[in-house]
Amino acid sequence: MTVLNGNFEVGTFSNWRTIGDTRIETAALGTGTSEGTFQALLTTGASASGGAVEQSDLEEFLNFPSGLLDNLGNGDATEGSAIKQTFTANAGDVLTFDWNFLTNEGTPSSFNDFAFFGVSPFALELADTNSSGFFATSAVNFGQETGFQTISVGIAQTGTYTLNFGVVDVGDTVVDSALIVDNIQVLSLGSITSKNDVVFGAEGFVGESPLSSSASTNVEQFLATSAIAEGATRL
Repeated sequence: MTVLNGNFEVGTFSNWRTIGDTRIETAALGTGTSEGTFQALLTTGASASGGAVEQSDLEEFLNFPSGLLDNLGNGDATEGSAIKQTFTANAGDVLTFDWNFLTNEGTPSSFNDFAFFGVSPFALELADTNSSGFFATSAVNFGQETGFQTISVGIAQTGTYTLNFGVVDVGDTVVDSALIVDNIQVLSLGSITSKNDVVFGAEGFVGESPLSSSASTNVEQFLATSAIAEGATRL
């Protein structure tokens, strides 16, 4: 079963589970859309859709080990929101999606809010307030955005996985940030190459988002090893 409702064009979170402040938005948000009419917005704030939840509740929802969000390296994660869905992929498939990180924090800031995606129980940062490339946004209730980015993730092993996306406040619960995600697809390409931004295998992620300020391992170096075929899929 591939990712269902990955473009949110039904106008709801059908096939997704959510926690915190999660909404379906259109171009009226002020950022435009990467494709189609609808997109998912996750924030560290509150709205009629709900409010961001504490770190412990977020990690439990995502089946993350306690403290994982702190260990991504940005400081004390306080609260956030997320969505998740279970899907099946074959070795050599490539997961792709579009995303945009928005914030009211300074860029850079010691309150280093961040957006992430994950395949439970692993997570990888997409961007944070110390990332490069921010510009003033027209988005309602936000000051800056990264603009839409596309990331590709090579799947090293056949399996059933839980895909998740989230956004987290760091160091405070006062100034909000958000993640837009859209156009989530699993493509049957048959092989993983160094053109993929990230590879996901038994030991987690290798590689990084182009806008992440966190260090990571080089995908090309990883593909030159046998690690991609070792171990069992960790769920």
